[in-house]
Amino acid sequence: MNDILQRLSRVLAPPCLLLSLVVAPARAVDFYQGKTLNFVINFTAGGPTDLEGRLVAKHLARHIAGSPNIVVRNMAGAGGAIGVNWMGEIAQPDGLTVGFFTSLATSAAISAPSIRVDTSKFVLVAGDPGVSVAYVRTDVVPGIKVPADLMKTNGVWVGGLAPDSDKDIRIRLQLDMLGVKYHYISNYPGSNEARLAVEQNEIQMFPESMPTYRATIEPMVAAGRVIPLWHDSLDDGENFSASPDAAGIPAPTYTDFLKSQLGAFPTGPKWDAYKLINSVGTVFLRTIAMPPGSPREAADALRAAFAAVSQDEEFRAEALKIVKFEPRYLVDDKTARLYIEKVKPNPVISAFLHDYIEAGRASLGK
Repeated sequence: MNDILQRLSRVLAPPCLLLSLVVAPARAVDFYQGKTLNFVINFTAGGPTDLEGRLVAKHLARHIAGSPNIVVRNMAGAGGAIGVNWMGEIAQPDGLTVGFFTSLATSAAISAPSIRVDTSKFVLVAGDPGVSVAYVRTDVVPGIKVPADLMKTNGVWVGGLAPDSDKDIRIRLQLDMLGVKYHYISNYPGSNEARLAVEQNEIQMFPESMPTYRATIEPMVAAGRVIPLWHDSLDDGENFSASPDAAGIPAPTYTDFLKSQLGAFPTGPKWDAYKLINSVGTVFLRTIAMPPGSPREAADALRAAFAAVSQDEEFRAEALKIVKFEPRYLVDDKTARLYIEKVKPNPVISAFLHDYIEAGRASLGK
């Protein structure tokens, strides 16, 4: 596991920067001594964000200088936007509130109407990287035995959660850039329902998070019912790389697959949009942030704590049991710069994505 952490830190942060954040300023001990930290999760209890968030909150306190009491609060709704808006509009910048958010970076990057606040002003504590795996039924005509067989189909039925969700946008862009014909069905309530639709042959292809892929899709692969096509590349704003979480999956990264089929990376608005969506969706699968104007000593103490919990053997062992992977929280300066760069909407890309989402909505079921 140490090798994995070292590889990821080389990709996403110079080691010296990462290590420099492990020791919090001494004054942070006084800051959190005897206080309560509100740990806000922007999705409902029992879901993937909540499970990981509660797990890290359980182990975090002993790594925070001053050992504050941590109280977890779920603030769900509007695809995570309610918690994000509350953080930017109502939460006090007193260092006593931190958000553990999914979809924050993606929603901000695409200028989602549900996000009313400027998330680039949030005080970033850490990025929590993760990738998805796209898989397909093996009985799609003319038969899918290896990922390249997807290019021979006359049309595949692909599922999603909502036309403006990270999963939907990404899988549609991936197929469009490859030139694969597909029919699109969305608005499944969750991944469980989409996976059942795959098993019932209502849809034939779906992207799944790495923990769920390991737990529920790999047995389907072993039975020969589906195969993995690709897994998302990590993108630190400079280079594509394979996530260490994908070790052993018999499929390439999407960018490697795309290049193998086209001979070179494409150019144009779809490629630009894909790079944005992929970067924010992989490096910032979860975003840990504080309200604008939060004290620096509080943010530094939390960064040090998240860096430490990433290497906490007890936390990692429990994470493998509960969420099926070992989270790695990125607290370096490079990740902070990438966050600011990506969540400030690019007007050209935002306009393209708005039209692209609406085109997807209009194509549902066709």
